Parts: sequence; C-alpha cells; structure tokens
Amino acid sequence: MSAAQLLLRRLLEQSGGASETGYLLVIDGEGLENLPDQMPTPKGSYGVHRISSELGLRHLLWKAKGAPLIAVMPEDVARRIQNAPDLLRRARNQRVHALSVNDVLEVVLGVRVVGADAPYMQQLALENVERLGFAMSHRTLPTVVDRRLLTELLVDVSVGEQVRTRSPAQLLAAWVQEPPRWSPNISQLVRDAMPSLHGDEGRLLAWALAEPEKRLRDLVVYGAVLTVEAAELPKPAWGPLWRAATEPPLEMDRRILRRTVARLAEETLALLGDAAGDLLAGADRVGRESLTPTQLQTSRVLPLAFSDRCHELAQQAASGKAISAADITWLSNHRAARMHRGDLAVLESMARISRYLNQPFSPKLDLLEQVRDYQRGGAFVDLAMMQLRRALASSVHYHAEANKLLAACRERRDRENRHFAETLSGGYEAALHREGLTPLHRLWKRTVAPVWQHEPDARLFLVVLDGCSYPVFLELLYALAQDSSFPLGIKPDASGLVAGLPALSPLPTITSHARGAIFLGELPNDPLISETVFRDQDEAKTDKARFNQNAALGSRNRRLFLKGDLTDGGQELLSALEDESLSVVGVVFNAVDDQIGSSNTGATVKISPEDITAFKPALRVALKAKRRVLITADHGHSLFVDKSLRSGNGKTPRYTALGKHEPVPEGFIEINIAGLGGPPERRAFAWRSGAYLGGSQVGFHGGCGLEEVVVPLAWLERDGLHADEPAWWYGRGALAEVTTEVKPVQPPIVTPLPSDEVPAKPKAQLSLFNPADKADSLPIPKELLAKLSLDEKSILVLLRETGSARASELAERLKKNPGRLNGLMRSLRRTLHEGGHVLFSDEVLPSGETMYRYQPKEGR
Repeated sequence: MSAAQLLLRRLLEQSGGASETGYLLVIDGEGLENLPDQMPTPKGSYGVHRISSELGLRHLLWKAKGAPLIAVMPEDVARRIQNAPDLLRRARNQRVHALSVNDVLEVVLGVRVVGADAPYMQQLALENVERLGFAMSHRTLPTVVDRRLLTELLVDVSVGEQVRTRSPAQLLAAWVQEPPRWSPNISQLVRDAMPSLHGDEGRLLAWALAEPEKRLRDLVVYGAVLTVEAAELPKPAWGPLWRAATEPPLEMDRRILRRTVARLAEETLALLGDAAGDLLAGADRVGRESLTPTQLQTSRVLPLAFSDRCHELAQQAASGKAISAADITWLSNHRAARMHRGDLAVLESMARISRYLNQPFSPKLDLLEQVRDYQRGGAFVDLAMMQLRRALASSVHYHAEANKLLAACRERRDRENRHFAETLSGGYEAALHREGLTPLHRLWKRTVAPVWQHEPDARLFLVVLDGCSYPVFLELLYALAQDSSFPLGIKPDASGLVAGLPALSPLPTITSHARGAIFLGELPNDPLISETVFRDQDEAKTDKARFNQNAALGSRNRRLFLKGDLTDGGQELLSALEDESLSVVGVVFNAVDDQIGSSNTGATVKISPEDITAFKPALRVALKAKRRVLITADHGHSLFVDKSLRSGNGKTPRYTALGKHEPVPEGFIEINIAGLGGPPERRAFAWRSGAYLGGSQVGFHGGCGLEEVVVPLAWLERDGLHADEPAWWYGRGALAEVTTEVKPVQPPIVTPLPSDEVPAKPKAQLSLFNPADKADSLPIPKELLAKLSLDEKSILVLLRETGSARASELAERLKKNPGRLNGLMRSLRRTLHEGGHVLFSDEVLPSGETMYRYQPKEGR
C-alpha cells in the first residue's frame, strides 16, 4: 500500500470511517503526490480525484451522483470552498480536512510520532520526509518517536551524522575554519540539538552557532585566555562569555563554564595544530590587554605565556640560577611548544648547562678520577654546549642570554682543563701510564689481550673514528642505541654503570702520532707531522705498515681499511669482516675529522651514524659474524669559539715548539713529554677551550684539553645501552636535597603518675582524599545528613565542587562498579526527596551515559 493510500485511509478514520456515500475534502500536501484512482474500503471503493477549482468540485460531485469519493485540492481552492456553505454542509464532518505533520511522519516512519510541534521542525520534517524514512529503516524500530529522537534524525538527514558522532572539539575545529552556512531552520535545529547531544560543551556550541562567523572564534580565543591558573579573572578576559553565562542556552555557573570552555578550547587547538596560529594570536592580544604578566605566565595554551616563561628562564640561567627539569617539562607540555620548537631546544640545552654550573667545582687530585669526571660530566656539558649552538642557529631569541651562559660554562671547563694540564705537566710519563687508564699505544695489551686470554680464537673488529671527541661519541652512541631494528651500545659493568673505558691520546694529540700509537702498539719515534702535511697517501703507507709491524698481534692475520679503501661503499670491508681467516680487521672512519678540518666556522659538528659510509653496516656484519667490536678514536678536538682566542701564528693550532727563552702563549702550558712524542724539545700545549694558533677552522686538536686527550674506548654489543647521563642532565640532583635529621626520642625526666580521669577523645583528623569529610557544608539538615552513607555524602560533595559529572567519573572516584552507580543515585534521590530536598538533576547523553548536575533546590 502506497503512502498516499495510508494517509487517505487515516483521514477517513479521523472523519468517522468509511461510508457507502458522501465525499471527503482534503487539502493537498506532503505524501499525496502520487494519488491512486481508487481506494477500496470494506463499505465500498472510494474514487480519488484531484481538483483545481470550486467549479471542478461541483462538476465532480454531479457526475458521482452520491458515490463515495475523496477530493484533493490546493490550499487556495480549499479557502474558496470554505465560503461555499452548500458544499461544506454535505462534506464529511462539514469541513475540509488536512494532514498534520505527525500524520505524515507516522505513515512514512511506520511508528507513532509525538513532539513535532515547533514550526521549523515541521517544515524540516516535511522537506526531508523521504530521507527520514530511509534513516529510520537503518535503525531498530522504536515504540514511539519523541521530540528528542526526531531532532536527532532531522540533524542526521539535514547536516550529516558528524554532528552527532564527532566530539565537540572536532566540530568546533572544523567550524572555526569554515563556519557553517545553514538555513535558519537548520541552524535552529542544530542549536536545539547540541545540549542533548554533547552536554555542557554542546551548550557552548549552541551559543556560538547563533552567530557562527564571530562566536565560534570567540569560543576558542576567550577559552584559551581562560586557561590561566588564577582564581579570579577580570571581565575583559571573559569577553562575551561573561554575559552569555546568565542567558540561554548557557545559563551555567561561571566556574563550570570556565572549566568547560577552557577544556574545549585546549582540545580544539590541539586538533587545529599549526592552523591555530591566528586564533592564538588573538588570544595573546586579549591576554596582554586584560591579564597581569604573572597571571599570563600560568596559561598552558597561550603562546605569549610560553614566550614570557622562556624569556624569564633564559634570564634566570644567564644570571647564574639553574633551570629545573620541572620548568622544562612545563614548557614541553605547553600547547605552543610545537610552534616554538627552536626556542624550546635552546631552553633545554641552557637548562642542562645551568644545572651543570650549579654543581660545586671539586677538582680531583688523581688523574684517573679527573678522566672519569670528564667522561661522566664534562663531556656531557660539552655535548650540551654543542647542542645549544645548533639550537641557536635555528632560533632568533635568547642569543644574548645563551652566549653569557656559554661563556660561564667555558670558564668552568677551562678551570677543569687547566687543572688537568697541570697534572700532566707534573709528570707526563707517569700520568700517561697510570694504572686504570689505557693510553692508546697500550690498547692491545690492556684492553684486547685480556679478551684473547679468555678466548684465544676471538676475532676482533677495531673501529677508529678519526678526530672524534668524547661528546661526539656520546651522541653517536645514543643514536646507535635508539635504532630499534639493530640496537648497539655498551654493556653495563658489574656495578650497573654504563660508561666507556678511560683512555688517553698521547701528546701531541695529532693524527700522525696518535693513530700511529694505535696501529703500532707503541709510541712512534717518527717526526711529528702536522695535519696539513700528513695526507691520505702518507696514512696509507705508515698506518698499514705499522699495523703489520704490531708485535701485540703476534701471528694473527690482520687487515686495515683506510679512507681510500672505502670508495666502494665499504663492500670490501664487509667481505673482510665475514672472512673467518682474518683474525683482526681494523678500519678508520674520517667523517668527524673531515668536518672539523673545514674553514666553515659558522657550522657546528653534527654527524649521525647514517652519515658515515659503511659505519652501521660494518658494525652489524661484524656482530653477526661473531666478532668482538672495539671502538675508539685517535684524538678528540676543541671547537672554534671566536677569533678573540687566537694566540698567535703557528703551523699547528694547539701545540707549538718553544725556543730556549720563548714565553708560553696565552692559554697554553709547557709540558715536558721527554721522548714520548717526537724529538726532544720544549713544547707548549693549549689547555683553554677554543684557543688556537694560525688560521681558524671548525675544530682544532693537538692540545692537552680534556676534550682532546680523553678519547672514547668501548666494547660495542648487540642490545647494549648508551652511556649513563649525569644526574643533572635530566634535572635530578641539580640542587642539594633537604633532608630531615632524625633524632631519637628522649625519655621523660619524670615518669607521670597514672590518673583515674578518662582522657578526652581526640578529634579525628580530616582525610585529605575523602570528600565525605566536607559533607557538613551541604545545604541539608543534620538529621537528613545522618541518614546518608559515606558514598552518598561523597557524591553530593563532588557534584557541588565540580558542578557536573558523568556516572563513569563518579564511579572511578568512588572506586565503584559503574553499573551499580545508577542504583546508588536513585536511592540517594529517594532519600533526599523524602526529606523535601532536591540537590541534583540527571540527563542521559547520546552515548547512553548519565550526566548528573548539581542543582540545589528547596523541596516542594
């Protein structure tokens, strides 16, 4: 049966039922587009006719001669017929019948419909009647379609299901970028639906949709301003929300409104990401005009708060005060951190340096302790300084403060270097061969030989990173350990510490001398050759020759790969590592040394394992081939600071030969190395970081600074770890912790006599975590309060403090099963009702969860 037939049958029933004679007058409308010619009934078949004039009706009735019929006419014709008494008097019920919207919907949807009383809803329902029927066909058929369900259906067919299925923040993020342009009826429909679909956030969206071009932006802008952590805020900070709080559709307590709009704005800004820049700029402007700087800095959203806090912390570090890890965590969690990654990187490095400078300077007398202190502290601050210089290259802020901090850190490091240089000057040969240290020429005897004693057949892969300082090694090691596909690192020692072995490069720390010591296994007696003269051809001759002469290797087969041997991408090196006949394979990677030798002093040393040709593949192949991997460097380097540290002319930047009465250059110290490095003569070595002779370049070496002499030496393993950071690196131990001195309880001097008096019961201390302790402040009589359980008291206190809460939130707070909470709430409502009080209302959200809202009202 068609929809038109169903509608006509309903009209017949409303007019008293079918009859053998008479006619029914009907106004044309929705659902009557396709009329049948006949409509059978138990008492006869009704003819169905569409007429267009009063004369046509009269002609139709004359032809029918009393037979039953239904005449469908336009509304203007019906008005004219109402002025014809003879026609109305003979018609059924003596009037022209019309279909209500509910009648149409009930026929189309196949279920009873109530609540379609608003004119705009009726119009929308008639416009979308077919789509309503299609939407209902995809749902479980309800007993009745009430206003709420009808509204939800109309929203789905008018603007799409996203209004119902998306979160309020997702809707606001989409609408603020492209405000919706709906007809007045649709706009009214969506605004009416929002509170029931999305609760308090829906009320805010309903308010904003009244003027979408302006209010949607205001919702985000002023919501961002309201995120500041201050108890009271001036009216300008609220903007239009101050007045809107007391008007429909909001009508909310301002405390609840503030929490809701701040949360909604935060979530929306997170979804907008970089597209939120214009909105945040507007929020900054409002905050600058209406809030004090102290209030402004507490916002977790406003970029201005982020910038002000960064500026304050930068000045704090420049003045000598440490930046705590909590401050950096606050900045990292700030909503504007993504937009200011460069500034955040600057502050992170400044914080680490400031915490390092906050540690007391306590120089060690023993050389081994000095080396270990550098490995576990000084090298990390050198790395932090390097990272700070990189961060400054990408930021336009805080350069003055950072440079002041860097100068203070270099001064501290120079004190350490000077102390280390004086220790070497007091007895170089004894210091170099100190027990517990590994000088590079003793690498085979002190580090490798013990392995061969336990595993005579152990095969070795020696990796030499030319010019790699300890800070650069730390960065490379961290990157290797973070590679989830094949993590590499250092195995913890017996105490659980992860650190490299203490090792020293011989003076002068230049390639020809230090690398010769590694491969020969002894300090070479050859003349010292400066870096500018010692080229790849000389390396290929001397290094390979010395490697073949190394007595510590005995008769073991060996092969050394230098820079010129890696031009094939390292394929021959990988083959050699898999060759079981080769007991020792050595390789030199020149990536670091090539960078520091550049004259591009505007660049900083930055290298990753992936930047070194064949480095990672060689480590992986070696470990898979069950080779022991030992990594080291021939020497470190001291980075260029500025030209003010140039100490004069010279062919070698960090050491120089001295005449009989020649003074030592500024930043240098004279050390007698006897015959342990080149011909015997007076030599001075640079201890000050960045001091140099001759021309400038990215990095220098040859001196006696810790960053040049202390070289990396470590066994690498699969699934190893990167080196342990010092306590101040992540903020632990930056300041001395306050400890409470525990004193023993002293007995009383006079023992008190027993008394017959019963001592008064002490008043119980309020719990810090039980909301029921605050139940006395609830606006209900004490007699009624005594009838409530602890859980019921806690619920009322929580609702009063928060304004509203979902059932799941209350259940989580009370540690209850959410399925049992609704029963508890019904019992609480009955108890309050018996006492004549109503303290809360409830509302079922579209998700099926119940929202409870604190609503104190006096009883009936």
